[in-house]
Amino acid sequence: MSTVVTVYTFQLTEDTSAMKLTVLLLLLCPFQLLAQTDSVQTLRRDDLKLIDSELQPAYYGRYGSMVRSQYMYDGLDIRAKDLAPYIMASGEPTAIQEFNKYLSNRHTGGWLIGGGLTAMLVGAIIGTSNSPVNVQQAIVCPTGMVCGGANGTVYGGQVVGYQNAIDHQRETAVKTGVLTFVMGGVLTSIGWSMQYPGKHVRKAVQFYNRALKQRQGISWQLQPYSSYSSAGLGFVGRF
Repeated sequence: MSTVVTVYTFQLTEDTSAMKLTVLLLLLCPFQLLAQTDSVQTLRRDDLKLIDSELQPAYYGRYGSMVRSQYMYDGLDIRAKDLAPYIMASGEPTAIQEFNKYLSNRHTGGWLIGGGLTAMLVGAIIGTSNSPVNVQQAIVCPTGMVCGGANGTVYGGQVVGYQNAIDHQRETAVKTGVLTFVMGGVLTSIGWSMQYPGKHVRKAVQFYNRALKQRQGISWQLQPYSSYSSAGLGFVGRF
């Protein structure tokens, strides 16, 4: 896996907005790691075991709002993305294809999260730096006329007073910032949803287990048995 190092440089000026934006972008760099492809280790096909799964409630606060699949390998809980070495080692093409779709979704979702958070921060900076939109606008006496102001007589070209007005340029900038923030939130939500295992992982596990069972064939186990008339040990065949 290659590592890309990005170096940011900036000059100190009276306007520190560029510096603040650069610092915020640097803080977002760890989120880009979500977009990297998960590393896969190699295992022997003969050492593979079946992957089990069960439905568990996912709690948010005190209440369970959804049900998620918990996968288990060799009796231990395992995250869906950590199933990669077992799926790849199985050699089952359909299972590998489905799992690669899941990894591709995680890769894309990571970039969406990073880009969405960046857009939210940029939108917040644009919105806050251009507010408030209400400004004090000067009232100028027309040229060649004499006006009466709060401080007495005012001649043409001089300021009579001030009035509240809306700076339309700032208003447009604030609307742009809000829209950028909202779009960033949408992208972040989509990215997070793509991080969760779904139908692709479920199908990958199904094809993986089927291939493993077909390869193993019949396995015989010695198990105790009992009936009304006798008891003892017997062989049980599993397909």
